[in-house]
Amino acid sequence: MENIDLQLFKNIMAEGRNNTDLLDSFSPNQFKAKQKLVDMIHNYVDINSETEIVIFGGWYGSILIPMFKDVKKITLIDIDKEVINIASNRLFNHYKNVEFRVQDVFEYNKLNQYRSANVFINTSCEHMAPMKDWPLWEWVLRKNNPYFAFTSNNMFGIEGHTNCVNNIEEFKKQLPDTSKVLTENEVIDERGSRYLLVGKI
Repeated sequence: MENIDLQLFKNIMAEGRNNTDLLDSFSPNQFKAKQKLVDMIHNYVDINSETEIVIFGGWYGSILIPMFKDVKKITLIDIDKEVINIASNRLFNHYKNVEFRVQDVFEYNKLNQYRSANVFINTSCEHMAPMKDWPLWEWVLRKNNPYFAFTSNNMFGIEGHTNCVNNIEEFKKQLPDTSKVLTENEVIDERGSRYLLVGKI
């Protein structure tokens, strides 16, 4: 059993008293889907101390960052400035291998982290354009052939869900053309289904 990160626990307790949005990021449904995705990643990807991960639309990074805390580098990108401020300064300020960036994922910005990343994670595909339309895949693939771990859902009625899909096959059509799916899964909760895909770009 891994050691509990007491500092992170204290940070969550302090911030969560007045932040229901943060508490929602730790909900049972969030845990269930993200734990399944992480298990899928570990089954197909050698995650180690040299691994570099980029997380698109990462919200607070609440669950994914602690699960990958021993990798070399995590770059979390989200468009919400306030969320990034809380995550970087009040939740994960003691994590030295995590970089937070306020940015639109689809902004044409050639970050060095993109070309050195072993894994791209996006658990917010329903909030943005299809991943096949991300403008930098060709540039990334000139140097690296990373893995991907993407999730979407069929929860059309939720605010901000601008790109939901009806099923996992529809979700696969949103992948980059070079993608090869290695494993897939579906997680169901009371609001609908979450679709999970892990593969190689």
